[in-house]
Amino acid sequence: PLIPGTCSPSEGELDGSNNDVYNGPVDDRDNDGDGQVNEDHVDGKDDDADGVTDEDWWGGNSEPETKFIQDLTEMNDDTGDGASEFKSTLTHHSYSELILWPWGHCTDCQSPDHSQLEYHGQQMADMTQYANLQSSSLYPTSGDFCDWHYGVHGSYCYTSEIGTAFHQHEDDIDHIAVRNLGLGFYIAEIADNPRERADLAIANISQQNYLKQPDAIDIPAAGDIPIDVCVSDDFPYSTENSVIKWRQVKPSRLQSDYGPREWSTTPWETVQMEVVGGNACSTSDGNGTLLRAMIPVGETATGEVHYKARVATLGGADFYQYPADGEYYVLSVSYRASYGSTFGALVMFLLVAGTVWGGLGTALRTMFTGDDDETKVILADALLEEAVDA
Repeated sequence: PLIPGTCSPSEGELDGSNNDVYNGPVDDRDNDGDGQVNEDHVDGKDDDADGVTDEDWWGGNSEPETKFIQDLTEMNDDTGDGASEFKSTLTHHSYSELILWPWGHCTDCQSPDHSQLEYHGQQMADMTQYANLQSSSLYPTSGDFCDWHYGVHGSYCYTSEIGTAFHQHEDDIDHIAVRNLGLGFYIAEIADNPRERADLAIANISQQNYLKQPDAIDIPAAGDIPIDVCVSDDFPYSTENSVIKWRQVKPSRLQSDYGPREWSTTPWETVQMEVVGGNACSTSDGNGTLLRAMIPVGETATGEVHYKARVATLGGADFYQYPADGEYYVLSVSYRASYGSTFGALVMFLLVAGTVWGGLGTALRTMFTGDDDETKVILADALLEEAVDA
């Protein structure tokens, strides 16, 4: 504006060429202590080249409503660094059935996060069947809330222009509410790291990662079973929270003449993954890094092993599951324990045979040394008959 604190248009404001954001009355403080005043405007750029963006601007919030929003925003400082922790913001206005995002104060301009803001805007536009627009594409505005929230605090700020009239008919309210219900959940979901989420989705990097299927798993003759995940070199993975989830499915004690009648499923367990090495596997777009988890399945185990992977991003914004949609792979496991050597089996046979027949001979000799011949004969016949049957 020509006069700060007023709404009279100045030259260049109506056509959008005035790129300064109106933020209320004049603030002539040196907010960053560099000896300059109002030199770093809210435009997403480091105008004074001090390494900080939009920290010293000419304006401030003057009305009770805007002061409250400013306090609410700036009180949310969990780390004590003076910046708000709001990473995503959503407001509802009426009307036009639009999803709007920064910048709104300038035409033919883009913010540093233009592609990422546009991506999330499109997701919300798809939910509501609204149009997805940069705010200034509708008309340029000065003093816009989302320009301030994004420009000063880096929050991905969106405005949902709901409905088709300023005073919507009451019969339309339920329908409008249902169409916009998912937006709040979506904003909450991306609030941990909206930029990282957008980057991964735009590049479709997560779709290049894969968990090795059962036919590619090499089960060793002894020891734990390795389960591998190949991740793209462009994927910002974190091994700290990346795990393989697995469980065993094995025969229960209830058996029949034809095999197990029931199978016992154990609870899911997790094993953390570790990096095997770079360029150790291939993705659809180049080389990848191999992550491996060793599943502690015993050599005597038989049945099936169910397994799936959960890969975390470096920023902790999201977990990606492989295979997707809650599915899992099934790996058949057979008995792997050693049955012993030929020499050991022969020694065992001789030991058992010697014990059994030696014991039988001793028993017969003891019986025949007694006085009762008839009893001796009966007992001897019984023992011999039992030995033959065995």
